[in-house]
Amino acid sequence: MSLGERSALEGILAAIGPAVAIEIGTLQGGSLERVAAHSGVVHSFDLRFQAGVDSNRFPNVVFHEGDSHVLLRETLAELAGAGTKVDFALVDGDHSGPGVRQDLEDLLSSPCTERTVILLHDTLNERVRAGIREVDLSRNKVTHVELDFVVGQLWGGGPFDHDLWGGLGLVLTGWDVRPAPKEARPLYDAADVFATFRRTLADRGAIERPRYGQLAELERQLGDARAAMRLMERSLSWRLTAPLRRAKGAVRRS
Repeated sequence: MSLGERSALEGILAAIGPAVAIEIGTLQGGSLERVAAHSGVVHSFDLRFQAGVDSNRFPNVVFHEGDSHVLLRETLAELAGAGTKVDFALVDGDHSGPGVRQDLEDLLSSPCTERTVILLHDTLNERVRAGIREVDLSRNKVTHVELDFVVGQLWGGGPFDHDLWGGLGLVLTGWDVRPAPKEARPLYDAADVFATFRRTLADRGAIERPRYGQLAELERQLGDARAAMRLMERSLSWRLTAPLRRAKGAVRRS
């Protein structure tokens, strides 16, 4: 996270002092360190936790290792059954459009999030933005949405050259927030502004990115392909021919 993003995260956590918090996507535990410092209990989700991200370092954290799209829903159901409310959630895990959409949808669909502050990281990125846009944020429990609460950046150089990353989005449920007057609301979307700026820096069409609709369709096609692959790998014929594929690979390596 950038300094501005870390400051916003710290400020929100200090202001609300969550009894129960959720973090989706932990990596090296940088943001978890701050969430845990301000919270009573934190439920942290990641595909695989790195060395040193454990209960010795974070004694008030419950670690859920595996697919957050399965584990988050199960954990929310358990919390709801116990009558536990979630005060804060940070979504920074699966950065694909469908992944972001499901994480946010699971949070908003749970009775645990009737009064919750939800922060979404990397909201300037096109894939992340596309996933958020597919979630119905007009539902009654949502009282405020600000996708550019902290604006991200256009990166130059390195592996993310000319990519849009960073930014914090804010979604509130149950909080009484006075909306800005209609004439004072922004007439632009930061993601569109940055994408336009990026095009002015590049050769014509050199780094053009798909629009939101195209991104969503490509993400759906990728998801279908992965589902088909999983079905094939579970089939009897795939398991029976596994020794032959291993032998073929060994011959190629030799």
